[in-house]
Amino acid sequence: MLRSVRCLKELLKLSKSSTKITKKQVTLAPFMMSTKHGSDHLEKTSNEERTSNEEERTNPEYSEAEVIELNDMSPTVKRLLLKVNDQSFIFKAGQWVDFIIPNIETFTGFSMSSSPDQLQSSFIELAVQFSDYPPTLWVHKECQIGNKVSLRVGGTQIIYDPQPSDPHYNVLLIAGGIGINPLLSMIRHANSLKRAQTHWFSPVRFQLLYSASTRKELIFQDDISEIVNNFPSVFQSTLFVTQEDVSSDNKYTQGRIQDSHLASAVQEFGSENLECYICGPPPMIEDMESSLLKLNMKPENVHYEKWW
Repeated sequence: MLRSVRCLKELLKLSKSSTKITKKQVTLAPFMMSTKHGSDHLEKTSNEERTSNEEERTNPEYSEAEVIELNDMSPTVKRLLLKVNDQSFIFKAGQWVDFIIPNIETFTGFSMSSSPDQLQSSFIELAVQFSDYPPTLWVHKECQIGNKVSLRVGGTQIIYDPQPSDPHYNVLLIAGGIGINPLLSMIRHANSLKRAQTHWFSPVRFQLLYSASTRKELIFQDDISEIVNNFPSVFQSTLFVTQEDVSSDNKYTQGRIQDSHLASAVQEFGSENLECYICGPPPMIEDMESSLLKLNMKPENVHYEKWW
């Protein structure tokens, strides 16, 4: 509770900022509004670091962003392209943003699917799955091009930000449904490094295991295929479909991600030289983590966030 109170005090300071967030807009329902997602986003992430640079840590403020594109990605997912009107706004691949909507009392966090280098054009991309939670309802039912929202970067659990001095390691990405968002951000970031012919990045290889209920819910699959086709020696992907018969389509694998798929990836890359990032429903994360540890993956090399 104390963490939530501290977060509320911090947010109330924003009422004096240029974003004009009012006390009503940051009211926390008691004890944080209960929805099918569990407790409120703020409580779930209350011990997570917000913002991405030292200046903002001492004076945390939200950045204004404008919706410039809005379209359906699947029967349940909408895509938002936002123009961020703040040159100090930065993020790392895998992070999320607190998403503040004017006149909506509760708020949530959405992981970014775009690469950090897209900020050179001031754009970020979000893919938002439908639910009965007020912020996601707004995205699906009320949001229009030209609407403005406020954002603040957060998240420390699944960040991919390789540096020249880092040891070389390969990457296994495991996504369930809308959990593809932060992992696609990582793939896109790695793709940008590869396209730039970054010499120290050359030995790195990626494998993505991506599961969804139907083919249509495997959002971004065309983007993923393009990256894999451009650099097949670096990027690999396997797409799994759990609730639709795809036995006649060799583009997909029928069923859930199995222990055998994880074992194959770990054997190919080697557990000592492998970092794994998981994003999906909590039961899936728990199953994947348990299986990876049985394959001698080090716990510190298995990264995930469990605040869904």
